[in-house]
Amino acid sequence: MTLRSRFENRNLKGKIIRAIRLMAPTLLALSLAGVAHAQGTMDFSGAQTLMGTFKTTLLKSVREAAEQRGYVVEGFAPTSRAANQLRDAGISADTLQGFLVRARQPNPDRHLYMVDESSLASTKQVRDFLAKLESGDRVLLIGDTRQHQGVEAGKPFEQLVNAGMRTTQLDQIVRQREAPELLKAVEHLSRGEIAEGVALLERQGRVTEITDPQQRIAAIARSYAASPENTIVVSPDNASRRQINQAVRSELQALGRVSSEDHAVRVLAPRSDMTGADRTWAARYAVDDVLYYPRGSQDIGIERQSYTKVVTIQPKDNLLTVQKGDGATITYNPARLYGVNVYRELEQEFAVGDRLSFTAPSKELGVANRDLGTVQQIDNDGQLSVKMDNGKAVSFDANQMQHFDHGYTVTSHSSQGLTADRVLINIDTNVHPELINPRFAYVAVSRASHDTQIFTNAAYALATNLGHAVDKTSAITVGEGFGL
Repeated sequence: MTLRSRFENRNLKGKIIRAIRLMAPTLLALSLAGVAHAQGTMDFSGAQTLMGTFKTTLLKSVREAAEQRGYVVEGFAPTSRAANQLRDAGISADTLQGFLVRARQPNPDRHLYMVDESSLASTKQVRDFLAKLESGDRVLLIGDTRQHQGVEAGKPFEQLVNAGMRTTQLDQIVRQREAPELLKAVEHLSRGEIAEGVALLERQGRVTEITDPQQRIAAIARSYAASPENTIVVSPDNASRRQINQAVRSELQALGRVSSEDHAVRVLAPRSDMTGADRTWAARYAVDDVLYYPRGSQDIGIERQSYTKVVTIQPKDNLLTVQKGDGATITYNPARLYGVNVYRELEQEFAVGDRLSFTAPSKELGVANRDLGTVQQIDNDGQLSVKMDNGKAVSFDANQMQHFDHGYTVTSHSSQGLTADRVLINIDTNVHPELINPRFAYVAVSRASHDTQIFTNAAYALATNLGHAVDKTSAITVGEGFGL
């Protein structure tokens, strides 16, 4: 990059930040407009923010303006990573789930609540959130209708936008400002122009066709190992993610970048195949599944934030028998408990130099779900020391804290909110269309600030397969879902 282009990029960044700060009062006015719209009632509005658009700068400016107006500003998000990003904007934040499980205390203060990544929230979460608010509270829902939707039922942010919710657009993408050619492709994908975006990526030499899946994975591993700093791999499903993780790890060990001295540890892998509805049916569980109860149940006899292991399944009666940490067993109907997390215990090998991804948040360690770091030390007793990408050092006992995985490759859904200099994308056009679609294309390609490389089995089918729109259907109308 030339000195002139660096100057131009800095100048562009400054102009955008100034424009965003000027936009903040307008967005705040929109958020508080319910005072005139429906005096004495809770009211909400939205902000449609494309990926890589200085969203943190905007939210910080809105917070400052709201506080000057006498509002207490709080933030919530469906993921711990997004909650951390709200904190980066100086906003007191928690996960949406955390807010829903705690009792609401009466508070005379006027509140402005910001819900980030609301595209990932379920209809039930948003409905329950709004039901807990008080008269006069104001809500700003922040999301992107072209990003991934939540795993649970419903698509409330998109429904509300389509129903006419007052919405501000923030669509000046800046993440790829130092890679203008890549930026053009991202802009096409952000508008749903998949064929145009893919064609541009192909003309830029960013698409490599390798038909054989093992050879394609090996090529991805070599490309990663050639320049591992600030590089991530995005793959559509967990099976290919695990395969690529192992291939990259082997390549790095062969080059001496990761120690050859492996340590076997037991980790908890989320049962990502189970939806919230699945978790109400005993037949969907397996013996030895590990269950975590954020809320617990006094009636059933399961403590809050405790773990059990499935020992018996009775599908006919819809009953599970689980064993608690003290050895006691309890039999219950899984439909009686909401929000249970389900895992399988797996053995994996880690070594010094390995990339590590946390798969659940930990307040004790101060890490969010999908936070990344590099292993610095592993003791024979299972103690791990990790340097996080944000510079923080954490240590934990792998026999007690089992929520982590190799961090070379992420699924597209998990990559939402990440940024890397270089992104390598695995696209097998034969996988289910629910995994390869416009949302995958937009999210995966836009993770990169400087370079994206796509590895596919069929370049000729790339645009067609990525262009298949697969949206969640909603079993309820907007009015029925939100009581409007």
